[in-house]
Amino acid sequence: MTASQARAFLLKPESYCGIDLPVYFTFARVLSDVTKELSGQALSDLSSKPCEHEGVNYSMLSNKDGRHAWRPFQLIHPALYVSLVQKITEPGHWEVIRNRFKEFQKATNMKCLSIPIEASPTRKDQAAQILNWWQGIEQGSIELALDYNYAFHADITDCYSAIYTHSIAWAVHGKAATKPQAARKDKTLIGNVIDWHIQDMRNGQTNGIPQGSTLMDFVSELVLGYADLELTNRLKTSGTTEFRILRYRDDYRIFVQSPQIGEAILKCLTEVLIDLGLKLNASKTTGSPLVVSHSIKPDKRAWLRGRQCDANLQKHLLIIHAHGHDFPNAGSLTVALGHFHERLNATKRISNPLVLISIATDIAYHSPKAFPVCSAIISKLLSTLQTDAARMDAIQKIHTKLSQLPNTGHMEVWLQRISHSFVPNLGYKETLCRLVKGDPVVIWNNDWITSPTLKAAIAPAKIVNKAKLRSLNPIVKPKEIELFASERY
Repeated sequence: MTASQARAFLLKPESYCGIDLPVYFTFARVLSDVTKELSGQALSDLSSKPCEHEGVNYSMLSNKDGRHAWRPFQLIHPALYVSLVQKITEPGHWEVIRNRFKEFQKATNMKCLSIPIEASPTRKDQAAQILNWWQGIEQGSIELALDYNYAFHADITDCYSAIYTHSIAWAVHGKAATKPQAARKDKTLIGNVIDWHIQDMRNGQTNGIPQGSTLMDFVSELVLGYADLELTNRLKTSGTTEFRILRYRDDYRIFVQSPQIGEAILKCLTEVLIDLGLKLNASKTTGSPLVVSHSIKPDKRAWLRGRQCDANLQKHLLIIHAHGHDFPNAGSLTVALGHFHERLNATKRISNPLVLISIATDIAYHSPKAFPVCSAIISKLLSTLQTDAARMDAIQKIHTKLSQLPNTGHMEVWLQRISHSFVPNLGYKETLCRLVKGDPVVIWNNDWITSPTLKAAIAPAKIVNKAKLRSLNPIVKPKEIELFASERY
């Protein structure tokens, strides 16, 4: 992309927020208004020091395993987000970054497949990214079984939370050029500018970058691309040449002819990552001579081997429930639920809807990643209940069940989506839910902004599309929750 194309791409609402939210949430107006306010002006001219304030970004915890593993997603403060996009996509800075990526990609036996991409107008960017993973990582790994006899799989522990912000400047400009104290204060280095913006978002912290936007995915690729370059140079120096590595973000697939070579590469990779403050997840580092089967995720292998459907609707959902019990939060689980949702929508007569609601709720309880599609399934089942009182009773029971989980903001957002048509003012604690109700809430801390017009541009009410909210269908349609709708890959 050119600098202007990259700016337009990163300022799209879909790039700003990668969190699954109902369709009435939109960030287009806020991003557009903030962009106008910052046009031709530096953010520092309209503000004090954001790094001295807490709650500048809005955080929402997402559960990874239905138990105690959490992933913090953040809605970056729009002023800081737009400012950083504008800085990165200044023509001179963008050229520096592009040239750096060209260096990262020179190695022929190491390939990165996770640089953000823009989809065609008929497909979502996130869908295109998933297809890129499937084609490049899964299919590419299987193809490499023709050439290599052994495969290792490794990933980085809590990658986004562990990235050292100063390492961004090392990645863009080289460690030697940015390590000296004077270089750290150089405002002309885009690596420093990115570092300072991220510190401003996180109360001055230098460990961790916000997760939940394409912009931060791109920033992480700078650091991980630099790690690729360092690993390639070290392996070349050691004389290790017979290997192939496929990387998708913090996930590594290493293909070799013997386990000894693979272990040597993992040792080298560990040393490179330690220098950047990162480390491999020991529990997820595995190796196998079964390259083809090792290339397919365990949950998908199990799903392919097992029974996937039944003529009886309840038994079909119970098959999916059993898979979710064995592989909570798995991608194959959400795909299976998507298929069930399509079948449910095409079914004219549904028996025992409360039983199906109970099963779907239990799946969501143990696999919070499935909240959106489970909400869609439940919305259809609620519509088959005979009275509003029966629907309200079911909604209350669902809420009580899921509220046993800590940090249920994401769940409440989706439960509100299916309850809003029946009881618009049902009490939810999540801030975004209160915003939908029309309550005055604070999403981003604006105390550091001195410009009244910039503050007005970031009014939280702008992120709820009232027209879509008023025209909301009680039943969640597939196009609301599925990246591919009826398209399958």
